[in-house]
Amino acid sequence: MSREAAEPAENAECFQLSAADAVWWAGVFKTLGDPVRLQLLVHLAARQGAEVAAHDICDVGVAQSTVSHHLKRLRCMGLVENRREGRIVYYRMGAGVRSALMQILQRDQAEAPTMPSAPEAARAPLVEDSSPLPP
Repeated sequence: MSREAAEPAENAECFQLSAADAVWWAGVFKTLGDPVRLQLLVHLAARQGAEVAAHDICDVGVAQSTVSHHLKRLRCMGLVENRREGRIVYYRMGAGVRSALMQILQRDQAEAPTMPSAPEAARAPLVEDSSPLPP
């Protein structure tokens, strides 16, 4: 039985997006498609709404200037909020973003499709045909 057939008809309207909403959601997914930005967002989510100075978020494996750039991208999408106090910029999760992120990350794993781990996916051949490439 397909997943679409199992969904109640009253939930069908939640899958309809306006053109503007589709553009916004595509931007959100593109923004979160970067592993550093996703790590930053999860790091801020762990703070449960508490503010953290930008210079204190440096444990994501990139330079502080890169962290600041990624935080700016998250802020432009409305995923994080900031305030400036002198030369220090403090960041925290945007309103409602933490609960939405937690719903996604804590989803029942029985519903999630089984996917190979990252190392297995990296080792898997993209093309199984071993014929030579055309000149």
